[in-house]
Amino acid sequence: FDSELVRPFAVYTNLTWQLPFHQGAGHTDVPAFRGIDRKQYPIWLLATMGHSGLFESERIRIATAVAWFYHGRDGGFEYWPDGPERSPSLHEGNIFNTAILGDNDRMFHRVRPVGRPEAGLLSGMTLDTRLQHVGGDDWVIAEGSRILAECGYDELRISVSWKAEVFRDHEERRCVDEHRDDLTLDQVWKRFHADLERRGAFCKPPVDPLTDQDFIDLLSRTYRREPSTAL
Repeated sequence: FDSELVRPFAVYTNLTWQLPFHQGAGHTDVPAFRGIDRKQYPIWLLATMGHSGLFESERIRIATAVAWFYHGRDGGFEYWPDGPERSPSLHEGNIFNTAILGDNDRMFHRVRPVGRPEAGLLSGMTLDTRLQHVGGDDWVIAEGSRILAECGYDELRISVSWKAEVFRDHEERRCVDEHRDDLTLDQVWKRFHADLERRGAFCKPPVDPLTDQDFIDLLSRTYRREPSTAL
C-alpha cells in the first residue's frame, strides 16, 4: 500500500483477566477531526462530535485492526457492522491468532465477558500495579510486594490494536498535514448551537463550553447513541 495514504500511528496492547460481564453497552473509538483531536481536546468532546454527525466533512478516517492471542472460549468481540440499529455480529470461541479490520471510530463494538463470576473480581489495584511473569506460564498481578492475583498465560486475554490514518488521495493528505481548512473550537460550538436550535433545544452559550457541566450534559443527552444488544 501507499505509506503516505495509509499511515499507521499507534499500536497498543490490552490485557484482560477476570471481567465476567459485558464491558458496556457498546462504544466507538475516539475519532479525530482536522484541527480537533485528542492531543488537545477532551475525549468527551471528540466522541460527541463523532456521534452528532455534524463534522463528517472534517473527520479523519482511521482504520483499526485488532488481533487476539487468547485461547479461552469466552472474551469474544461483539460488533455492529451494519449499524447500531441492526443486530450485532460475534467473533468468539476460537479467536487465537485472528484479527478483524474495521472502522472502529464509527462501528460500535465491545468486549464480551472474560473469566468466571465465581472466581471473583480483582480489587485494590493502583497505577503502580504490575503484571509480572514468575516463570513458565505463570503470572501474578502485584502491588509492590503484595500479590493481588495469580493467573496462567491461557487465562490472559491479549489483544493488539493497530491504527492508521487513511486518505483518499495525496491532496486530502496534504490538506490534513498542512492544516488547510482546520476546524476551530469556535466553529465547533457554532455548529452545535445551530443544530440545537434546529432541534428546539437552544441554550445560552456558556462562558467555557469545555468545562460547563450543564452544557456537556445537554450535548450528551442530545447526541449520545447506543447500539441494539439483540443477538
